[in-house]
Amino acid sequence: MNWKKGLILFLAGFLALSTGCKHASKTNIIVEIPPGFNGNFQLEMGVKDAPPLMKQGDAYVVTVSRDGKLTTSTLLTNPQTQFRNASDGSVWGYSQSVFTTGDGIPVTGKIQFFVGTKKDYEAEENKKNHSREFLEFGEYPAGA
Repeated sequence: MNWKKGLILFLAGFLALSTGCKHASKTNIIVEIPPGFNGNFQLEMGVKDAPPLMKQGDAYVVTVSRDGKLTTSTLLTNPQTQFRNASDGSVWGYSQSVFTTGDGIPVTGKIQFFVGTKKDYEAEENKKNHSREFLEFGEYPAGA
């Protein structure tokens, strides 16, 4: 019985060391913003029949479309993002989210941000906040 405990401890230690020594490499994504683009951008990832993202070296490359929306079958769970050509404004409100199954398997995700001046970004955020309040309090008409 003693040797079984020793074997279990040895295997547990081996597994801890072997998994702890692995360095997860960060996925890089380059977001190219076209001159004159101003507004919201949303990248939907993990969409079944959408085209995959292009890769340039070790980085995925995303070009912001004029309508600010892009869909891809590629799913990046925690990319390191770099912006190119944001000369007409700054990037504000950057967020990434990954949606998983109940057992933690990533299935879809989104990257969102706003390009423009701080004043434009704050105005856009105020619009979102007001529409959320309307939905919360205005879902059911009075007397229904």
